[in-house]
Amino acid sequence: MSKKVKTEFLNEIVTILQKGLKSQETFVAVFNLLENTIPYTSATLFLYDDKKDTLEVIHQKGKYIADLASEIPFERGMGISSWVSRQREPIVLESLDKSRPGKDKRFNSFISIPLWVADKLIGVLNLGHEDSGYYSIAEKEDYRIVGSQVSMIVEKINLRSQLEQKNRELTETLDKLNTAQTSLIEKEKLATIGEVAVTVNHEINNPLTSIIGMAEILEIAFNTGNEAKVRDGLKGILKQARKIQKVTEKLNKVKEHKSVNYHGSTDMLAI
Repeated sequence: MSKKVKTEFLNEIVTILQKGLKSQETFVAVFNLLENTIPYTSATLFLYDDKKDTLEVIHQKGKYIADLASEIPFERGMGISSWVSRQREPIVLESLDKSRPGKDKRFNSFISIPLWVADKLIGVLNLGHEDSGYYSIAEKEDYRIVGSQVSMIVEKINLRSQLEQKNRELTETLDKLNTAQTSLIEKEKLATIGEVAVTVNHEINNPLTSIIGMAEILEIAFNTGNEAKVRDGLKGILKQARKIQKVTEKLNKVKEHKSVNYHGSTDMLAI
């Protein structure tokens, strides 16, 4: 890769990052750029899952998944990519004519680049070509530079994805809090209504009981012709009726001024 091509590649990487594309759109742009910089028949990007300690294909271009010895198990999965993920430098196989060329001889020249950001493994990038001698060990440093740029892009996508997940979780949490708050307010309203009902029942029931008792006395007094008792009874009924009137007036004030708050205050109903 010439100095000019290398500079153009780095500039294009910066341009891709600045566009702020979605994950798959970014991978498509990167793979197209790779194809123009280091032509390949098939290319595959493996992402490392540190929780499972495995490699998973997240993007590919070409007819086949670019890998070798895919039927051989390694510590992190099947194929040479698992073994390469333990390395720090690109593995360049210039020609596979005299060695194992892979399943159905799909690739005769192969590069496997471990992707690292500092001491953090990001994944593995594999490029395979059907022609022998297409890739050169002499350009290993160029492949390493390409790998470092791809690592940077994948890490940025991972961080953006994590941020979006955190934002989704935060939104869900806020929705739950709002729902809980609404439910709590409704419960407080019901509790307040309950307290008001108890207070109203008490303030009205007492004078009503007195009115009923006095009415019974009046009935007896009326039948016996005791005018004094009838007069006292009427005064007592009037007094108790005015108490009920005060309660109803205060209920109207509660409604008009919204004096009953959500902490269950029923002070305005006290007689």
